[in-house]
Amino acid sequence: MNMANRTSSSNTIGLILLSAGILSFEITLTRLFAIQQFHHFAFVVISLAVIGFAASGVLLSTNRKPPPLSILAVAYAIAIVIAYFTLNTIPFDSYSIGFQRVQFGILILYFATSGTPFLFAGWAIGATLVEAKLDAHKPYAVTFLGSALGCLLAIVAISTLGTEGSLGLSTSLGFLAAVFYSDRGKRILFSALFALTVLGAIFAGSSAPLHLSAYKPLSITKLAPDAEQTLQSESVASRLDIVETGSVHIFPGLSLNASGIIPLQTGIFIDGNGPIPITRLAPSEAYAQELVEHLPSSLALILRDAPRVLLLDPGAGLEAIPALASGARSVTLARDEPLIMDLLKKEYLDFSQSLVDDPRILLSDRGSRGTLESLEADYDIITYALTDSFRPVTSGAFSLTENFLLTKEAVTQAFDRLTSDGLLVITRWLGTPPSESARAWATLIAALSDSKIEQPSLHLIAFRGMRTATMIASRTPFSANELQMIRDFLEANAFDPIHLPDLDPRELNRFNRLPQDTYYDLFKGLLKNSEETISDYAFNLRPATDDRPFYYHFFRWRQTPDVIAELGIRWQPFGGSGYLVLFILLLLILLLALPLAIVPYFLRRKQSQIAMRSPKFPLYFIFLGAGYLLVEIPLIQKLTLLLDRPAIAFTVVLFSLLSFSGLGSLFVRRFPLRRSLIVLASYLFLLSFILPIIIKIALPWSLMVRILLTIVILAPAGLLMGIPFVTGIHLLEKNLPGFIPWAWAINGAASGVIGVLAAIFTLEFGLGATLIMGASAYVGAILSIPGYPILGTNAS
Repeated sequence: MNMANRTSSSNTIGLILLSAGILSFEITLTRLFAIQQFHHFAFVVISLAVIGFAASGVLLSTNRKPPPLSILAVAYAIAIVIAYFTLNTIPFDSYSIGFQRVQFGILILYFATSGTPFLFAGWAIGATLVEAKLDAHKPYAVTFLGSALGCLLAIVAISTLGTEGSLGLSTSLGFLAAVFYSDRGKRILFSALFALTVLGAIFAGSSAPLHLSAYKPLSITKLAPDAEQTLQSESVASRLDIVETGSVHIFPGLSLNASGIIPLQTGIFIDGNGPIPITRLAPSEAYAQELVEHLPSSLALILRDAPRVLLLDPGAGLEAIPALASGARSVTLARDEPLIMDLLKKEYLDFSQSLVDDPRILLSDRGSRGTLESLEADYDIITYALTDSFRPVTSGAFSLTENFLLTKEAVTQAFDRLTSDGLLVITRWLGTPPSESARAWATLIAALSDSKIEQPSLHLIAFRGMRTATMIASRTPFSANELQMIRDFLEANAFDPIHLPDLDPRELNRFNRLPQDTYYDLFKGLLKNSEETISDYAFNLRPATDDRPFYYHFFRWRQTPDVIAELGIRWQPFGGSGYLVLFILLLLILLLALPLAIVPYFLRRKQSQIAMRSPKFPLYFIFLGAGYLLVEIPLIQKLTLLLDRPAIAFTVVLFSLLSFSGLGSLFVRRFPLRRSLIVLASYLFLLSFILPIIIKIALPWSLMVRILLTIVILAPAGLLMGIPFVTGIHLLEKNLPGFIPWAWAINGAASGVIGVLAAIFTLEFGLGATLIMGASAYVGAILSIPGYPILGTNAS
């Protein structure tokens, strides 16, 4: 079947399948990188996708007849297989990229092979648009709608077949598209390949399992001689692995003065990170009382009798054991990781000593933020369980990780949900120099200020052991009797105070001796003058917010000379700062994007010189590429709070924008361009201000209602965002025939660069500011509309 038959139903089905496959691959690739490597790699997938599309625009600009669509669909499918083979067989060591050049080469190879499927898919889609000419809005709409279908397929595939199986499904869709694109002679071959890849997708998890980075905690734990992986399950949001080994001993901050034989634990790993322990210990056993007396967070249980306890980010419920052992009336567990809670109810119910079946355990059906919003009663103790692994601040490898539970708004909300004499407990890892514990302290101070506590120093205590710092905030000032109980607890456990309302300097630095008690000095400075102390400190300790939820982003530009000086010397991921990785990625994307945007100009130099007499049209497509990404990326991150999980937000936002953009493209002749862009920019400006309010109102609602609300919110934006590109290429075809490939390349190249810049801008200025930048890009598009008649009267 050739391009002349582009309007046939078979070609339309082929385009839908190929578009669905490439979006399914994009979503699955983000999960693959998150599991195998680190967050940075998952983040760059969007840029890889649009750069691949830009490269296809260069190929289309050569004036050579493109390969048959069936061949491009097959090439796309084979490219996925090659990409997976490369990622799974050539190990990449991100920890040594700063001093081993070969690792930089492997990183480029990773990105090149991962981007190639987008090249072939983009080539096929772009060729369809070029061939359609003035009817390009029809295949463009079909592409969007097929991509939206791919989002749904990815959810089903990852949840049922795992990441490996979902990649197989994405591959099979390429072969199935080839069946519809091809003539009868080749359909049997492509149908056989489709059947084989479907079969491969079903068994991919066992026959070709994903190999994780050697530096992922799961990989390291499996090296233990007695390690045995007993279970693996996966949802669209996370992968869970269970490793049973005697080497798992996790009781964060437990005093060395604790006695007895510690209970057996098994390790849970989420996306290869962990372990989160499941503890074989019943609250009635003797060692449970040891935890009450010697675990730092248990001090609150000693200060309050028979409390009602809420555990935020509870992991597998370790903190619930001492709470029940102390006589708590009830212990509510937030449902931050559904796979863990399901595990405790089923496969590991016996191992956990039937913890979740205890009548005093109440299981929330929401994550921690949703649980805080939906509470009907206040709590005597709210505890932030320490389930995160230790993360060295100097590595910066988690700078891009959102954490909506440790923002100022979340901590304020938790403090306000306490009873009149309730206690809020936060335990964090110690760092050298102080970092995440100090930011938690600064956040607590800000939260108390927002809650109208006039003298925070009277409501706060802080102390440290060897590896953790624990901070407790009380709704009422600590009494003399409570302070004596606190001192007795610290003395019995050899914990050093950092702050007490009546602290005597002679009590400092007695047990866990430091050359200088930097924690005391820093915590005192934050209490006395938070703004000045934060401004003067080496790392950024400003509290994270819902608009800038990057709790582990401590970078400051004045650190740059030290980071550069340590390249190749210190063994740290990304050479000392995760933030600077963004600029490395930006450089790589620029090196790819600039040639892709410029080469088509020289391929059609004579025509291009004529076109550049009206230089607005390149700017127009640059603004469109920038606008879509500057809207999409902050919306995904912002709506993660509403939808609980980044992967769910990613899928729902993409589905909403793509499906409604497809509808907008399909009915483009009914929407005047300039008016549509004005309404779109206005709506996005409005959304940047009202979205936080909507999220706060909707957080207590059920997940399905929140998903539907998200779709409704994004529908107007998606509908209007589907209009300007297809209108622009209609203009080109009428006035500058043959320039659709260049527009395709410019748009993709701009999107690729903006994908990285959006992350940088978000870290610096916040999600709301990035969304405003997206709205401003569409204003730029309004000002850049070329002075040609567009679709008759619809240019008004």
